Amino acid sequence: MRISLVVIAVAFLVAATLADDQATSLAEARTAVEANLKTREGKTYDEKLGKEFMEKHLSTMKQCAQRAGNDLESFWILMKLDKDGAVKDVLLHPATKLGACAKETLLKATFSPPPRAAYWVSVYMKLTH
Repeated sequence: MRISLVVIAVAFLVAATLADDQATSLAEARTAVEANLKTREGKTYDEKLGKEFMEKHLSTMKQCAQRAGNDLESFWILMKLDKDGAVKDVLLHPATKLGACAKETLLKATFSPPPRAAYWVSVYMKLTH
């Protein structure tokens, strides 16, 4: 009986790990961002992240804009942050050359720790020609 309980516990751990590793759809990420923004701590964190994003990544965005040529459409960056602020996933909507360029750098980035792990945030990149 004890062995089977251990096997079941291990199966749950494996399933939980696999669920965390599965890709999040754009709709799921947007829903998570919206839910986060409905809380006081989410609004406070969003404001802090916006400032931090510009301080840390404005030069990256400018460099990527130069590489993107004429593909300078405004877009959303959705990022999943770990409990320590490390970026774990980046989704772009719509996908653009500028976004694809920035994604590489953002996947190596860290921000201030969010309110909890697996925390989705978004940044809107409004580009003017």
